[in-house]
Amino acid sequence: MLAAIALPSCAVEPSAKENVTVGLTAEDFAFNTSNITVPAGSHVTVNFDNQDSNVRHNLAVYDSAAMKETIFKGELISGPKTIVYTFDAPAKPGTYHFQCDPHASMMKGEFIVT
Repeated sequence: MLAAIALPSCAVEPSAKENVTVGLTAEDFAFNTSNITVPAGSHVTVNFDNQDSNVRHNLAVYDSAAMKETIFKGELISGPKTIVYTFDAPAKPGTYHFQCDPHASMMKGEFIVT
């Protein structure tokens, strides 16, 4: 005689990603902050405000200032204009790099993942 044994489900549901909204302004060839901090693996929304008339700016996030790996590269927009960027933060905590690609020597900072 065979007996069937019912086991409770052991499936693990993935945890929901945390949603984070960040405001970032580009004005006079500078960002309004040099540090952005977000939780690891979070879904990031950036409300990007380019205040420089007829100047193209963007937000790009890289693994480091050496830019070997692109994490996110936002569309370039001419100001004054706003755009909403969305992307997922790296799952691994650490200090990454963000910049405006055309003006990286002046417009850059640390993208900190906790």
